[in-house]
Amino acid sequence: MLKKYIEFMKKSPLITAALCIVYVVVCFKTVHTDTNFQFFIVRTMLCGAVCFFLYQISGDKTLTSCYVSTGYVILNSMGFLVMSLIMGSVLLLSNIEEQVPLNDNPVLELIIVFLMFISVGLFEELAFRAVINDAIIYKFREKKYVFVLSAVVSSLVFGAAHIVGEFDATSAIAWGQAVAKTLESGVFGLALLILYWKTRNIWACGVAHGLFDFFAGYTEGLFVPMKTSGSSYINTGEDGLKILITYFAIAAINVVLTFLVWKKVGKTIDFEKIRREW
Repeated sequence: MLKKYIEFMKKSPLITAALCIVYVVVCFKTVHTDTNFQFFIVRTMLCGAVCFFLYQISGDKTLTSCYVSTGYVILNSMGFLVMSLIMGSVLLLSNIEEQVPLNDNPVLELIIVFLMFISVGLFEELAFRAVINDAIIYKFREKKYVFVLSAVVSSLVFGAAHIVGEFDATSAIAWGQAVAKTLESGVFGLALLILYWKTRNIWACGVAHGLFDFFAGYTEGLFVPMKTSGSSYINTGEDGLKILITYFAIAAINVVLTFLVWKKVGKTIDFEKIRREW
């Protein structure tokens, strides 16, 4: 039975990709974690699960192949990393100004938060970049629009995954934040997809993604977490409008940074090689 199921997955890459996305979204929306370390463990386990789905789509090619070094991906992600470090520094100053108490063991917590964000970056790149992109290219490699289709679908799914969950559907602020957060994350995902096309180094893209998240959120390891309302990304409290504006501002910056990545990297991508080998 399992053998027939795996054979079906290998012959149906789009269904395999859809099953993977549904599986991971259900898991990270339903599995409750109380600590950053538990979050790290769950995301690491999900990386393994996603690798199983990815293997059915592209064998071991994506899991073992890379055309250039990790340093290349990090270097071309530098604009995003600098921006995230600035965001993290602003949050650091805000916590200091508000006199938020430090964690009991900030060094240990900072290490755990670093591992957590790296595991998140690897998991999201495997699931929302490699699985979706590889499935679409495998299925539609002969079509002229295959890369546009991959860019649109993977970016939208990645962006939307950040806001999946319950929020007040009657609130204009909530809907605005949902759209802005989807756009912000989706455009960042597009930049990573461009680098994935160039390098086929999904692990490097995962590390870059994890560093981006860590630089923006490293204060989680330093300070006692503050109580928040709503989901992680949708907040309709007194700061709702400010959060909405911030999301759109970051989205605009991400558009510029992604354009710069495309301008530098896009012209050097061998799309015909991707059609042949992926």
